[in-house]
Amino acid sequence: MKITQASRLQLAGLYFLLVLSVLLSIASAYITNYNTREKKESTEMIVRRYQSIESAVKLLSLVKDMESGQRGYIISGDRDFLIPYEGNKTAMDHEVDTLKQLILDNERQSNLLTGQIIDVLQNKSEELENGIDIYNAYGKDSASRRVTTKIGLAHMDTLRILVQDLVQRERALLADQEEKLERNTNIEDNVRFLAFMLIGLTSVAAMVTLIRKQRAIRQLIENLQNANEALEAKVQERTRELIEANRAKDHFLSIASHDLKVPISGIYGLIELLSLQPANRSAQEKEYLDYIKESCINMQRLISNLLDVNRLGRGGFFISTGNTNIGSMLEKLRVDFVNRAQSKGITLTVESPDVVLDTDADALTRILENLLSNAIKFSSAGTKVYLRVSEMEDQVRFDVIDHGPGIPDEDLPLLFGRFQRLTNKPTGGEGSTGLGLSIVKDLADLLGGEIRVTSEVGKGTTFSITIGSVVKEAAPIKEKQKSSSR
Repeated sequence: MKITQASRLQLAGLYFLLVLSVLLSIASAYITNYNTREKKESTEMIVRRYQSIESAVKLLSLVKDMESGQRGYIISGDRDFLIPYEGNKTAMDHEVDTLKQLILDNERQSNLLTGQIIDVLQNKSEELENGIDIYNAYGKDSASRRVTTKIGLAHMDTLRILVQDLVQRERALLADQEEKLERNTNIEDNVRFLAFMLIGLTSVAAMVTLIRKQRAIRQLIENLQNANEALEAKVQERTRELIEANRAKDHFLSIASHDLKVPISGIYGLIELLSLQPANRSAQEKEYLDYIKESCINMQRLISNLLDVNRLGRGGFFISTGNTNIGSMLEKLRVDFVNRAQSKGITLTVESPDVVLDTDADALTRILENLLSNAIKFSSAGTKVYLRVSEMEDQVRFDVIDHGPGIPDEDLPLLFGRFQRLTNKPTGGEGSTGLGLSIVKDLADLLGGEIRVTSEVGKGTTFSITIGSVVKEAAPIKEKQKSSSR
């Protein structure tokens, strides 16, 4: 689907809004977190300002109460007036310490308290104490004259002014803190509002874009479905054509292979008759007869492989199991292949154990024939080929071992493919169609067997087939009357 310039601009605008929304959300989160800390600090600061104002007012009230207690004592001589006086005196010292802690964060306020207010408090406290001492020493008249002097009034006025100044400054600090808190809150609200507005705008734009894309996708899917239906119709038509062509090919291959077997068998029979006739033939003529016989055998094996591949490909190879004498089977194989091995200077050793398997004799024979044929084909003169048999519980393992060039690692995954041409070449110039091992694999699977390959370059190869079910009790061995493609 082609993307137009307008679609690109819409997507770019959507991405811009999305990125801006994310940035504003992050900024809002940061400002909220910052303001949360600021609110906490501001709240604590506001509480301290209120507490400092309350403490300063209380301090002034305590001094006034002390002055009232002193005058009551001097006028009446009643010592009960000294009880609140002493209590307020102790409370005043405590309140001074409290006020110091509350305004410790402001140097100007601390200087005002420690440099002026505390001095006035000490002078006022000493003036009150002197009045009580004069009363106790000289009597009421002397004390009254002391109290009525302007010194005590001046101290009280000074203290009142200083405390009011401190309170006014605290209120100014309180107002500044509240203004800062309100300003930060407004900033946070504005950023959050912008973030939410942009997120909403982005969501609406995204929803509109998604609806348009969904419509386009539905149209595209509909077009693809129509194209798929047309393509499927063409594929079905082509498949029918291929099936018919494949059937024709299989029919032709079957007819051609069967028709080729007859003249090849006739030629082979004539060669056998010529070989048996007592004639004075030259060594060269005998050699030619052997070449012709070997070519007939190779042609028969090639035809058998083609027929097997054709039958396996169309599921026409049927397995029929029965008691099979492995010793007899392997002896026939040895007779069939010993001359061929000797002609290449290869020693063939075939074991013939007395074992009876419940398996398909024809399929097992075809497997071993192909493995022996390959082992001889790819071995050099002076080497040995073995067909060994080992009983494994209720199964039998067949090992076909050669001492040829071995199989390179890169060829191992290709061994059982059809018409595969590998790195190694037959040592005697024999032909190779690449069908033998694929037939071995297919037949082994049909028999429920397992095939393994171990090879080392320069030392040889071993094909191992584990197959069959050993018949424990001796039973009559039936000769199977089964048509063979060989």
